Amino acid sequence: MKRIAELRKEKHLNQIGLGLKLNVSQKMISAYESGAHQPSIDTLIQMSNIFGVSVDYIIGNTDIRTPVEKFLKDGLTSNEIELLDIFKELDNEKQQKALGILFALKYYEK
Repeated sequence: MKRIAELRKEKHLNQIGLGLKLNVSQKMISAYESGAHQPSIDTLIQMSNIFGVSVDYIIGNTDIRTPVEKFLKDGLTSNEIELLDIFKELDNEKQQKALGILFALKYYEK
């Protein structure tokens, strides 16, 4: 749940401010951030809307912040989304190698 604190700080919100947006107390926000209490699904959805990230990102299931629905609305296929997901998991060196392979595939002539 450390991502809640990170996202809150990125939005320049203190715990009280986030609590007001979610209609919960500052103590509850503190409990979410420390892992002492788990937010409900409804609260996670509210957080995802406030922070502009997916619920999966908030709970740590993915490192991709943008909700998949946004990619789909922007016209990305499921293959493109999968490529982005894999690419983001690679370290910088492997990302550069992957880009090299993609450029080679793009410009390779038989």
